[in-house]
Amino acid sequence: MTSALRSIIKKVDSCDVEVIFNGKSTNDYILIDDVYENSKISLPLFLSDEPVAGKVILKPCKRIVHQGIKIDLVGQILVTNDREERTEFTWQTKKYESEGSSFQDEKTLDFDFDCAKQYESYRGLNARVTYFLRVTVVKSVKNISHKEELWVQKVDPKHKALADNVHKKSYFKEKDFSKGVSMEVGVDDILHIEFKYDKKLFHLHERVLGQVSFKVVSLDLQLGEVSLVKREYIGVGDNQFFETETLQKYEIMDGTPIAGELVPIRLYLKSIPRLTPTYDLINNTFSVKYYMNLVLIAGDGKRYFKQQEIVVYRKPGQR
Repeated sequence: MTSALRSIIKKVDSCDVEVIFNGKSTNDYILIDDVYENSKISLPLFLSDEPVAGKVILKPCKRIVHQGIKIDLVGQILVTNDREERTEFTWQTKKYESEGSSFQDEKTLDFDFDCAKQYESYRGLNARVTYFLRVTVVKSVKNISHKEELWVQKVDPKHKALADNVHKKSYFKEKDFSKGVSMEVGVDDILHIEFKYDKKLFHLHERVLGQVSFKVVSLDLQLGEVSLVKREYIGVGDNQFFETETLQKYEIMDGTPIAGELVPIRLYLKSIPRLTPTYDLINNTFSVKYYMNLVLIAGDGKRYFKQQEIVVYRKPGQR
């Protein structure tokens, strides 16, 4: 059964450009939330080891004389500091026709790129990884050029066989947190709170299961929150800086709890917007990390907090 094809048609100068990706139906497009541009865009989805193949159809409005036609597949990293810095980490080119050629009827060009796509596509506050197809009709005065973006996702082979918490039935009173991760908030002998969760490594559709235990509470507490925080690091060494974004938070208490009280925590990662895998130093330019954050607010407005990094990865079939 032949897959439905989805095409993109755009008018560029004196020529309509139509891009058709092989085997990509409407279901193979993904809606991307661009925080920096405050917009959403639908893009064709490719896996990192999947070839990018299809055809470009050129529909001229008049006879076009050119010095050659080329189609490029480009992978580019853009980071914003004091200025924008662009790095092209992959590039593959297909050339068509020779100098002095012309066409005035519809022309179809097939393309098939198998170059390495070692990084996932990414859109962040100060960094982005972009893959795009660029069609160029080279002319003596002004080139006819069109770019069409595609979205790349990569499955982490190291974590494919790991068990998860999605389909396992679990009750807090039966859960053993002794082998999990623990972090404590303490202020002398007037406050001692322990936050435990079951592990540190999660895939994108998993849940974080934990509990907050109040051991010593002699402080007037007004509010307690648990949140998942995303931190985007730009650069390395002394020139590194980062931006922090709270992706989701929820209240775990309202008012001063009783010593000995336990508050269960369930955080479903699939419901969190703009969640990506953890990225470690992509092309030596940026990293993305995630942290579980516990915040307690006292009656006088003082804040007490603790955070612990978690690692997020992508399994096959996860968008």
